[in-house]
Amino acid sequence: MKHISVLRWMFIAGALIDGAIAASWFSIALGWTLPNIVNGYAGTDPGYRFALFVNAMFMAGWATLLLWGALNPGERKGLLPITAGWLLLSIILEVVFYSHMLGGSWFTFGVVKRLIISVSFSWAYCHAMKNR
Repeated sequence: MKHISVLRWMFIAGALIDGAIAASWFSIALGWTLPNIVNGYAGTDPGYRFALFVNAMFMAGWATLLLWGALNPGERKGLLPITAGWLLLSIILEVVFYSHMLGGSWFTFGVVKRLIISVSFSWAYCHAMKNR
């Protein structure tokens, strides 16, 4: 049963992180001058703000999905590797296409924190599969 507790905490942590990102992106979309907490980019043009609004909606939806996973983590553990996979894909695409534009410590911090989350989710999933 310990693996269920680990899964539940990973789901809750993911939901809190995604919720914080969604709130940050909504704030930027509303016109607050903040750096993007994922990569440090500080855009202010309307197109960027609109894109963050749309992304914030998806991020809020994913946070809700992870909370749903926390309600029954044993049966919904498959959400963790899906989340980890999308995080890895986001890192790869950002490095390939945007690292020349972003760079710096914020960019590095964003990549590292997403790698940590991705590895944590993957570990929790593997731990649950091993101990079921």
